Amino acid sequence: MPRPGSSRAVGNVFLAAIGVATLTAFQSANTQYGSRGFYKEGVRREPSTGAGNLYLLSALIDYDEPYANLPPNFRAGFYLPGGAGKDEPVYLTIREQSLAYYYWLDDVQPPGGWQTGRMNRFEWPTEKVVRHLNDRKEDGPLNLSKLAAAARLGRKTPGNIERVAPVALYHSRPPQSAEGYRFVFRPDRKMRLTLQLFREGAAAPLDTQRFPSVPAELPKEFRFTAKGWPDGWHRLTVTGYAEDGPVNVEVHFYHRRNLGP
Repeated sequence: MPRPGSSRAVGNVFLAAIGVATLTAFQSANTQYGSRGFYKEGVRREPSTGAGNLYLLSALIDYDEPYANLPPNFRAGFYLPGGAGKDEPVYLTIREQSLAYYYWLDDVQPPGGWQTGRMNRFEWPTEKVVRHLNDRKEDGPLNLSKLAAAARLGRKTPGNIERVAPVALYHSRPPQSAEGYRFVFRPDRKMRLTLQLFREGAAAPLDTQRFPSVPAELPKEFRFTAKGWPDGWHRLTVTGYAEDGPVNVEVHFYHRRNLGP
C-alpha cells in the first residue's frame, strides 16, 4: 500500500524529468546562426542588405522535388561557367523567401573550392537546424519549397548589376536539364515593372513581362521558360518606376540546358 504523499512525490519527479528532458532537447538543438564546419547556418534576425529600391533575393533553376517526410539532407547545385570562380569568388546564400523563422545559410567554403566548367553540388543536413524550425502554426514547418537561393559571382551583397549562377534546390534527385528559371525580387515600395530577358549581346528580347502594380515589402517571383535558349550568358533587365523614382536592375546569368554530370 503506497505511503501518504508518495503519488504526489512520484508526480513531482515525473514533471521534473520532463522539464529536464525538454531543456536538454532545446539546448541540443542550437538553431542560432553560426559555423557548421565549412558553412554557416541558423536563425539570424538581421535584415537583408540590398542596394537601391529593388533587390534580388533568389535566382533558381525552375525545379521542384516534393517530399512527404523531411529528408535527412537538402542539396543545392549550380553550373559555374569557365572563367568564373577563379578570378571572382562565389557567394552562395540560401534563406527563406518570406521571413518566418529568419533561417539563413551562407559562407559556404567547400573543400577544394568551387569548380568551373561543371556542376557544383553542396549538401547540408536538415537535422541541425531545419528540423527544429516548425513551431509557427500560421506558417507551418520550414521546408525546401520556402527557400530562396542565389550564387553571386564577385560580390556578396545584392546590387543594381548582378552576376549569378542559377541554383537548383533539391533533396535526392537533381534536375537533368534547366527548362526554366525563377527570379525573386523584393521591392521596398510599390512599383510598376517591366522585365525583359535577352541573350547577352542581342538587341531583341527572348521574353517580355509587364506588371503594372507590384506591392511593397513582399517577395515577388518572376518565371521564365528557357525552351529553345542557346547555352551561354543571358541578361535580365528590370525597369520601371516607384514613388521615389526610376527602377533599373540587371541580372546576368549563364544558361546551360544540360545539367548532367
